[in-house]
Amino acid sequence: MADRKRESIVCCRTVLVRALCIVVILFGSTLTSAQEPQHNHFKKRLIQGKAAVGTHLSLSSPKATEIVARAGFDWLFVDLENTAADPETLQRIIGATKDADAAVIVRLAGEDQWLAKPVLDMGAMGAVMPAIRTREDAARAVAAVRYPPQGIRGIGPTAAARHWGISVLDYLKVANDEILAMILIEHIEAANNIDEILTVPGIDTILVGAGDLAASMGLLGQSTHPRVEAVIQKIHAAAKKSGVPTGALAYSPEDANRRIAQGFQAILMSHDVAFLKAGAEGVVEKIER
Repeated sequence: MADRKRESIVCCRTVLVRALCIVVILFGSTLTSAQEPQHNHFKKRLIQGKAAVGTHLSLSSPKATEIVARAGFDWLFVDLENTAADPETLQRIIGATKDADAAVIVRLAGEDQWLAKPVLDMGAMGAVMPAIRTREDAARAVAAVRYPPQGIRGIGPTAAARHWGISVLDYLKVANDEILAMILIEHIEAANNIDEILTVPGIDTILVGAGDLAASMGLLGQSTHPRVEAVIQKIHAAAKKSGVPTGALAYSPEDANRRIAQGFQAILMSHDVAFLKAGAEGVVEKIER
């Protein structure tokens, strides 16, 4: 008799669990899709014609990212080309920005289109394709971050949707509008082809890499050289004419304000290592010993 009673209880529990599973399957996506979609505040500011200040994350540290992401920056530039960050670290860095307004924009390790997909599928708000020199390069870069029919990005954003706090279906609906396509102009050939490059539909902003630009002009280590600055202004004028926001590097708050006054919008200001160094040195210098 007791065995039958236990079997009855187990059976009831099994039926209840199955019923709950059915409810989750039938209504779970509906509940999730009712959530407010994540918005790319960086891209929104650019569309509004406002300046957006970001910084370079070079420590590859999720903990440092968690702090910097809440310091007031509009975007965070994660560099996979010049740092040791691996995919697992990048996933943790992106996760550290959850519920922060700062958008994670990732510079890819190369110009291959397939490199953009895993980065975006982790939840990044945009991608930066390096080594852009021609209109064809720019067109491939934009296509890599857009779902069809605007691009060629493959489907698989489960982690990204979870990071954004929405369902996969809702992510697919908003991704093309929210993801930012940034084109890196860092070679004199790209500067010479800038008018053609800017005819590519879907470029949200360009960023001028003064260091590599200077090197390509035979001015290695002279990113502030007058000839380099002249080319930067030429690029900026062409972008302004095409209605594409221009980004530039800034080496101090004063330099950032100067670029903003010139009409640059996407300002990449310093990096986390410099902040840590300045903070540590500032404390030690004030201690009498």
